[in-house]
Amino acid sequence: MNKIIAENLSIGYTSPLLTNIFFKLSNGIYVLLGANGAGKTTLLKTIAGLIKPLSGKILVNDQEPYRLKRREAAKIIGYTWQNPYYGFIEARVIDEIKFILRTTGLEGDWEIVEMLVDKKLYDRDPYTLSGGEAKRVSLASVLVADQPIWLLDEPFNELDYDGAVALIEIIKRAKKKNKLVIISTHLVTLLDNVKPDKYLLIKKNKRLEIGDWKQLDDDKLSSAGVLTRRIICGSHT
Repeated sequence: MNKIIAENLSIGYTSPLLTNIFFKLSNGIYVLLGANGAGKTTLLKTIAGLIKPLSGKILVNDQEPYRLKRREAAKIIGYTWQNPYYGFIEARVIDEIKFILRTTGLEGDWEIVEMLVDKKLYDRDPYTLSGGEAKRVSLASVLVADQPIWLLDEPFNELDYDGAVALIEIIKRAKKKNKLVIISTHLVTLLDNVKPDKYLLIKKNKRLEIGDWKQLDDDKLSSAGVLTRRIICGSHT
């Protein structure tokens, strides 16, 4: 059983974005929502161990992630960048995809790569790819390691229809494999297709509300400054 526990957690850089957070997450699909600048990316980076908490504690499978070596953390946590170009370090797409497997010693799940990346791109320089192609490669280069915990930061940005369908299918497969997945997004309607278990909503008072996905209505979304289903679907009345 995977678990992420926050105990009196405050996160941010020079000043706190979220304060006094308590939660315990186990296997399942969670959707992280909040207004721009509310702290969604910062929270994911803190869970991934890329940022140290300002105070309190975050535990991932009973370990403090920021204390782990990056190679060890990458075996447990798959963190995908909102901007795909941030994570590229290799000169060819295929080497970019293989990098995490070389460094962790994991065999990985190449079906994920096949679902996201056209083999015609394998010899391309990642920095020459279009935004959508780069996003697919960026996702594949992390998720290929098939970690038990995935943190997906705005994973649908830049994706076209086929890419979004592929990613939804990958998330559904992750649920069947009993992973713990947190998805930060502003595209609420897309996640309805995944049938998430719970939502994590960053409110304007810098606190976090957690509830069942089926109970997430437009009033809660709008009160937190998040695009509602009504707005996304084109109805303003």
